[in-house]
Amino acid sequence: MNKNLLLPCVALLFAGFSVNANNQVLSVDQVALQGVQFAFENDAHTRPKNSDFTLLNTVLMSSEQGHRVAVVTVRNDASGSRILEGSHLMALFADGQRKAPVSMTEGVKLDRGERRSFTVSFGEADYPILSVYSSNDIE
Repeated sequence: MNKNLLLPCVALLFAGFSVNANNQVLSVDQVALQGVQFAFENDAHTRPKNSDFTLLNTVLMSSEQGHRVAVVTVRNDASGSRILEGSHLMALFADGQRKAPVSMTEGVKLDRGERRSFTVSFGEADYPILSVYSSNDIE
């Protein structure tokens, strides 16, 4: 290949990687208010797995391409240690859809009373996340 053609091809390749990396920049959507109740239909009775975990706070974020992420702080309210799994958390989207996180594939052990913050991904969606909750946050 001609050296004069190779340099522009390499420059274009790196420019493509740089643009792709910038597409995933997250912006804070809001700090979710705990206790806000929404009344979307839930005919499928989709809910998080029962647990002793309580969400203390949530910060919702998204990218321009619709990647939805939340930083959640969770407390183990059980009398002993427990394993937090993705199925213990659920996000409610602005179209009424409910989803478990796609990023928590392995459980995380939390001791009694332990609090920990996690960044969890809920994948791509057209609608923003309104709230993230556990079974302890449902009335």
